[in-house]
Order: sequence, then C-alpha cells, then structure tokens
Amino acid sequence: MPSTSPARRPSWATDSLVGYGVGNLGSTEATAFPKLEVLVINNMPNWEEWSFVEEEEVAKEEGAAAAKEGGEKGAAGAKQKEEEALPPRSSWLLPCLKDLQLVNCPKLRALPRQLVQQAISLKKLLIARASCLRTVEDLPYLSNRLFVGSCRVLERVSNLPQVRKFLVNSCPNLRRVEELANLEQLLLDKDMEEISELWIPGLQEQRHRVHGDELEVSEWL
Repeated sequence: MPSTSPARRPSWATDSLVGYGVGNLGSTEATAFPKLEVLVINNMPNWEEWSFVEEEEVAKEEGAAAAKEGGEKGAAGAKQKEEEALPPRSSWLLPCLKDLQLVNCPKLRALPRQLVQQAISLKKLLIARASCLRTVEDLPYLSNRLFVGSCRVLERVSNLPQVRKFLVNSCPNLRRVEELANLEQLLLDKDMEEISELWIPGLQEQRHRVHGDELEVSEWL
C-alpha cells in the first residue's frame, strides 16, 4: 500500500478476513505507513489475528522451546530472540499514528506486539465490541485517552504509563486495572460500578503516591 497522507482516514471493513499481516518489516529499511495519523478498522466479524512480522512468531516459538528445555538460561534466550525479532528503528511502522479505532471485531484476540511497541505517536485508542480480547496492556506510548467498551471477556488493562483518561463500559470481567501512573480521569458506566471496586482503590492510591492529588472518578452517562 502506498504512503498515506496525514489528511486521509483509512477504514477497513470486511466479513471474510481471518488473519492479516504486512510481511517482514525486518528485511527492509522503509518505514511502514509513515504519514498515517488515523486508522479505523470497523465491522470485521471473522478477523482473529493481527500481525506485522512473521518471524516474531517464529522467535516466540523457538524461545518457548528453549525456555522449556533450559530453565532460567532458556528463558534468557527466549527474551533475546524476541528482542532480535524486532526490526531497527529505520523500519518502524506507523510512526505518526495518533488515533486507532477498532470497532466490532468480535474474534480479534490481541493487539499486535509490534504495534504497541512502535506506534510512538499514539494518543487515542478506542476498542469496542471486541468479544475475544482479554488484555489491553504494555502500551508505553499511548499518551492521552483509552476507551474500552463492550469487551465482554476483557480481564486486564495494565502498564499504560502515559494514559491520562480512561473510559470504560460493559466490561463485566475486567478485574485488574493497574500501572496507569499518570491517569487523571476515570469515567465508568453504571454497569461497571461493582467490578471496578476491585481496582479503583489501587488507582487512587497510585495517583496520590505519584502525584500527591486525587484521581477524578466519574459516572459516564
């Protein structure tokens, strides 16, 4: 696909895609989608897997086997292989992406590891009706807002150190929300009131410890 101008908002919708990858970025110096700022993926009911680098999965499999055989030494080898699977900065993808929206992708199981590590300009992430997604975690560059809605099996949101605003509704199994060190505002739908009692105190304590003030918690109407 050619480079996309900042003004454009690509949007994909299909009912037949199961897995999608963009090839081996480790073999090229070209940056993938260097100007793309907004990406909307909507209504993909059969989409199960999203990946960018094939050899990343190979490295994981080899690393897991090494860990199983070699214990602690093997685990170190697994980590090294995963790190080696990442391409150099010159071939990082989506460097200008600011806004990512995933809507009605009920079979999508996870966000691609390379996306969360390399989308260095990401400010807003919206995920709605992703019925198989269990975690949203390890997004070091997401710097403004996270919205998660109608993700019925979502269990954990964690390690989002720069997120300032978190909006959540209709996630009845969300039992862990943690490591949001810069969170300023939490907005909850009424149906989240009971389950959120498991993790709001921890977020409030973290806000007070790190910043010395109070976390704003509001009901989202």
